[in-house]
Amino acid sequence: MYKFKFEDGETESVKNFDEFCNLIISKIELENVESCTSQQAFYKLRNSLVEEKVAVKDEIKLENKLEDLFPRKNRIELVKKVEKNIGFKLNILTPPAYVFYTLVLLSAVSFILLFIKFKYGILGGAISIFGFYSCAWFGKELKIKTLKDLVEKITSENYLEIRTQKNTVNKSELKKVITDWFAENACIEKEKLRTATFV
Repeated sequence: MYKFKFEDGETESVKNFDEFCNLIISKIELENVESCTSQQAFYKLRNSLVEEKVAVKDEIKLENKLEDLFPRKNRIELVKKVEKNIGFKLNILTPPAYVFYTLVLLSAVSFILLFIKFKYGILGGAISIFGFYSCAWFGKELKIKTLKDLVEKITSENYLEIRTQKNTVNKSELKKVITDWFAENACIEKEKLRTATFV
């Protein structure tokens, strides 16, 4: 996202996650502009919701529940319209938990069957792959609850796209954005991540 790379051995002296964040921020060679990206994300999201007639501007608040903004009946269609308008995926829909865990179990069983009954293993693997693919298209469950959660999510996942002034960052807020991104993608609680140390 920020187009940088670490030099050989550059991370060896990093002792904790805080220092790791500082190292990442020091590598970002974009102009520093002290403007709030979360606020810009909210306005951009609000405009998309209004333009796609998902909600009325005056009624859009950070406390709004996503299940109210995106009713289950036409949730997939509404989310796709907002995604097209805003210019990137929101990634807020998921299949029911029981479907997901059933597919995970099927994948594990299929892997074991590869060594016992190869054909059944291949068949099970193909079914589970098709299942995961279908879930991406037809999942209706919401991963997050409120509009505030969504603003934080799109800020951490689409930071540069959200910024009003292109090719700029606000370095004072980047540590939180990096922490949110790692917490989401590594499935680690934010508090544990902030206190993490490297051996």
